Amino acid sequence: MKGYRIVDLSLPLMNGGGFGMPAEITYLDHRTRGKMLSEKFGFNPDAIGGKANAIEQFTSLTCHAGTHFDAPWHYDEIAEGKKALTVDQVPLEWCFGDGVWIDLSWKKPGEDITAADVQEAFKQIGYVLKSMDIVLIKTGASAYYGQPGCDEMNAGMTREATLWLGNQGIRIVGTDAPIWDRPVKMQIADLQQGLRPGSYMQGHRAAGEKGMCILEWLTNLDQLPHFGFKVYAFPIKVQNAGAGWVRAVAFVPD
Repeated sequence: MKGYRIVDLSLPLMNGGGFGMPAEITYLDHRTRGKMLSEKFGFNPDAIGGKANAIEQFTSLTCHAGTHFDAPWHYDEIAEGKKALTVDQVPLEWCFGDGVWIDLSWKKPGEDITAADVQEAFKQIGYVLKSMDIVLIKTGASAYYGQPGCDEMNAGMTREATLWLGNQGIRIVGTDAPIWDRPVKMQIADLQQGLRPGSYMQGHRAAGEKGMCILEWLTNLDQLPHFGFKVYAFPIKVQNAGAGWVRAVAFVPD
């Protein structure tokens, strides 16, 4: 689009890669596919030059792999006092709008991001939130994407921080981490030790109370000005699902 530069905010779906729930992708190249088709249907592979269309087979894949879009149904069956929206029901009007990002990468992995942290970050960039802004949080975790332990490298948004955003009229939030909350392994360890009762998935659950959606595994936030750009994040329309893959991009005026 003339007058804008496009920044890709999305990370790729990838095979394996050190994730808690890795995708399993089999890449079938042109010659392999040619051999498979000729054997399956009983013809000479020379008839197609020994090649066919390359395809990729997913033998293990969740809607939470790679850059994805969590709908309220992911957190609970009820949101805002009624049946929670699945990803195919989220209004498309929510999925694009003015973006703003704040840098909380100074927080260590596993630490809490509080409402005060968020409010101070907005004060530092001189921005006052308005209803329907798309708020993006940088934790620094995306720099480790695909490496062993990459899903344990982020600080997590607390209930209070999430509710504060919801109270400003925010419907879509996002993070460059695999999860809006603290890393899952750390949360499970707390449960096993009887620590932090009631805090499991507190950020997700708070988002559910407000009917908010969450973009996870974003990247390249530091290629954007802190505000003054548009975010486009339309999820794949997976019927009755709590999430869908998304190609999130930002349009930044030249």
